[in-house]
Amino acid sequence: MFDKSTYSLDTSANMEHLAPPLFNMKGVSAGPRLVVTAPEELARALAERLWDLPSLGRMRGSLVVRSDAQDPAFDLPDFTLPLSLSEETVAYFDILGRMAELGMITGRGVPQRRVA
Repeated sequence: MFDKSTYSLDTSANMEHLAPPLFNMKGVSAGPRLVVTAPEELARALAERLWDLPSLGRMRGSLVVRSDAQDPAFDLPDFTLPLSLSEETVAYFDILGRMAELGMITGRGVPQRRVA
């Protein structure tokens, strides 16, 4: 009476590169979309540190932090900030500085980066 479905989902393929980003936050108003890429360990540390920043929810635009190993196909960035194996604190302030530069955040204590 009813035919069995001829379609099936192949779960044997490695789909880890399509995992959601480690950190994805949309601000309260429109603005640029900044995507930060870093090695896995650094990206995880930065994501945890950014989640602990209570004022980040008031930013303009959105911020995404993902591992270098993840597929960037769904990022749709306005701006990308690739980070290498640097110290976590330096990378953290690089992100905040780039956000301030783009007008996503303002405030005292946010370093202004100079673009060469």
